[in-house]
Amino acid sequence: MKKTFRKSTHQLCPEFQTIIELYRQAGENHGLKIHTIKGNASGGSNFLLAMQAKGLCSLAEITEEDTMAFFTDSSGMIALSDQYRKEVAAIFKAELGNYTADARRILTYLPRTRNKRKNIAYLQPEETASIHDALFDDEPGKLSLRNRAIGTLLYYTGLRACDIANLTFSDIDWDNDEIRLIQTKTDVPLSLPLSPVVGNALYDYITIERPENTDPHVFLGARRPYDPMTASAMWDASSHIYNAAGIRQENGERRGTHLFRYNAATTFISNGIPRPVASAVLGHENPSSLDYYTFADLTHLRECALSIEDFPEREGVFDV
Repeated sequence: MKKTFRKSTHQLCPEFQTIIELYRQAGENHGLKIHTIKGNASGGSNFLLAMQAKGLCSLAEITEEDTMAFFTDSSGMIALSDQYRKEVAAIFKAELGNYTADARRILTYLPRTRNKRKNIAYLQPEETASIHDALFDDEPGKLSLRNRAIGTLLYYTGLRACDIANLTFSDIDWDNDEIRLIQTKTDVPLSLPLSPVVGNALYDYITIERPENTDPHVFLGARRPYDPMTASAMWDASSHIYNAAGIRQENGERRGTHLFRYNAATTFISNGIPRPVASAVLGHENPSSLDYYTFADLTHLRECALSIEDFPEREGVFDV
């Protein structure tokens, strides 16, 4: 059974709040990204909050049994992910002043977890073709200009939903045909060419359908008070695109915006675009992040396949 936790650091007792604050300071001193510090602090806070719920209000009181109980279910099986363990471990690896010795002791109690590789849900070629057709179908009512512009950005650039939601007019350089922004996830600058197909879709939405509003964000809600769209609202936009394309209509089929990012990445790779270029376009801080997408590069994976022509099957092998 999946465990759920509250992420309220302010609910921690004074000692545990101090530990989280010491970790934040240590992380900043080591130049860690803000989102990394926040993620680790959240995971560590959840662990300490769980200890506090057991009546333990200092690191000195936490035992190996308490630690293992946090990570396992009622049957003794590991119930939390490897990423979660890493977040908790990051807290206790930091220099925590007078609490460092107890932190290192608790660090030895953390269980071994397996770093699982996720199965990648990717768009099939026929699905990609259907999405392309839907984005350029002028049939009235099929797709709004806003959703068409969002879909075009997703399809051709592979931008993350959060970056599309945060896109402002100042990020678009119409004179030099560029999109320049600071990525929400990594705080790293990203420059992309503003291709005619993307520029035209944005221009149509902005000049024809976008509500009159002084907000600097490009994409606004369709109803009053026309607030800027959120990253989660991008899922709804992508859902309209899947519906217009007539794909992924069954329950349980993945329909999120990240499928477009997978598709852009695998398209870059399969078309022979150099890895550093593909990684730069996708805004990866670490080029090795591209490895995650190569598992769906069927074009080059097929080149690695061995022929079985010289190994004829015996009679009856495939008989039912």
